[in-house]
Amino acid sequence: MNPLGRSLTPSRLSPCLTACGLLLAGALCTGQAGAQPTTADDAVKATAAAQFTLQIDGAIRAPDGSQVIQLDGATIRALPQRNVTTRTPWHDGAVTFSGPRLWDLLEPLKPAGKTLHITALNDYSVDIPLSDLPRYQPLLAWQLNGKALTVRNKGPLFLIYPFDAYPELHNQLHYGRSIWQIKRITVE
Repeated sequence: MNPLGRSLTPSRLSPCLTACGLLLAGALCTGQAGAQPTTADDAVKATAAAQFTLQIDGAIRAPDGSQVIQLDGATIRALPQRNVTTRTPWHDGAVTFSGPRLWDLLEPLKPAGKTLHITALNDYSVDIPLSDLPRYQPLLAWQLNGKALTVRNKGPLFLIYPFDAYPELHNQLHYGRSIWQIKRITVE
């Protein structure tokens, strides 16, 4: 079954995002969204980590025919989640990333291109072959060791390959494809 279902249509997505946003805001206000912030600064960081938008566009065919999809953090967190524990060049020892597999997110959109052009918040971008997604199943991670990624620690979204599961990924090419602070994915 399509993990995104009918929630991609603008008429159905908007109320869903509103409801998810209200639930998330309520959980943050009552301290039910994980660990309760201990300071006002922690509360601001937790709220900022929870609020982001990912744009997907290009050669896609959404169920409603849209060519541009906007997904907020609540929608991404509502997708089936996976964990990858792996070593990276940016962390000491093995760490655990959590989030949906990028292929699970894009496959229902019927990507017609061969490349993903992924852009970060600072407009840095990388090109990744679409064939990497079903082959290696990289995550669109939003958590590191159970905590939401923030802009300060490579969030809110970080494309992470399961490096330890595929030794051939331990190289500069695939490290370079692990882009962080993702804001946009364009299928080309």
